Amino acid sequence: MIFFNNIKNIFFPESNKEIDHQFDLSNMVSLKIICLVTSAIEGLSLASSFFNHYEHIDFDTTIVVLTAIIILNLITAFAADLFIKQKIRGHKAAVGIAATSVTIMAIFAMYVSYMNYKVDRQIIIFYAVNVCFISFIHIAPLFQFLFLLVEHSIFYYFLYNYDGAKGIIVPNAIIYLLLVIFASQISYHREFKFVASNYNVKLMAEKFEQKSAQDQLTGLLNRYALDSIPDYENPVRCQIAMADIDQFKIFNDKYGHLKGDEVLKITASTLLDVFRKKDCYRYGGDEFLVVAINLSEDAFRDRLALWEKKLAVAKIEDVEDPIKISYGVTSGIISSKDDMFKLIKEADEKLYSIKHIHHQGL
Repeated sequence: MIFFNNIKNIFFPESNKEIDHQFDLSNMVSLKIICLVTSAIEGLSLASSFFNHYEHIDFDTTIVVLTAIIILNLITAFAADLFIKQKIRGHKAAVGIAATSVTIMAIFAMYVSYMNYKVDRQIIIFYAVNVCFISFIHIAPLFQFLFLLVEHSIFYYFLYNYDGAKGIIVPNAIIYLLLVIFASQISYHREFKFVASNYNVKLMAEKFEQKSAQDQLTGLLNRYALDSIPDYENPVRCQIAMADIDQFKIFNDKYGHLKGDEVLKITASTLLDVFRKKDCYRYGGDEFLVVAINLSEDAFRDRLALWEKKLAVAKIEDVEDPIKISYGVTSGIISSKDDMFKLIKEADEKLYSIKHIHHQGL
């Protein structure tokens, strides 16, 4: 069972959309470079052939094949560039581009090597193309395995039909095939581990950032999350409310700090019943901040009043005192975080004035 699980993990590694996307981007970048370099090399070869035989140019099969491979590689490079620029999207599209390119180049390599073999030249290009693609293009392991088997079978079949493959040392050919298959799997899984590791690091960083920007007691955003708010491209209307719980110290002193925490939690939960989570912050202690964009002042105050009503009827076990809040409200047109922080300061000052009046019993 362990053996079969290991085989399954080799040919069908667990992945997700993000890892697939990173693989696709890597493949498209490599493919674009390979296709452009191949087009340039074959273009020079074609130009040299024309230059050396310009008096009696013969459009034989080789010229046609070179011209076709140049055009196809340029088309593939263009398609890969469109994917990189996100004008072509989707994992299937990327796999299709890569698989088509690999197939075309494999056919080209087999053709050139076969023609070289017929005139007693080296068939190195067949092996070089394989090494190039397994090093830089990472397609599903099972596809690579089957592709290499089929490709080598077809190539050696043609050589065998020509002269019984007399120029091929069979054990060497088999060893080379096994090495290429083995190398393709190592190359894929090495890249897979690299991409998966980067993905996990990214997830951990996002979770850490989320936790660092979120108050652990109430689940609201904290004041540090304000720093991540971007400047606005166009001026927007902003409504700000700075609120705190009236006589919060009494809850801690009378009922204990655990009940005080319950008061903070229910204050936050009722706030989230009225406003979006991204607009709500625990500013510190028993202070709560609401930042609403493109909301009218009347609608904003109506929601604050609804928050008060919900909180007034909220019940906490063994807590008899009602939960009341005070808040200072301000609004204005902002186009930057500095403008927003100025409004927050104004709302805080208004809250302070209101609390001062309450404390004086007026």
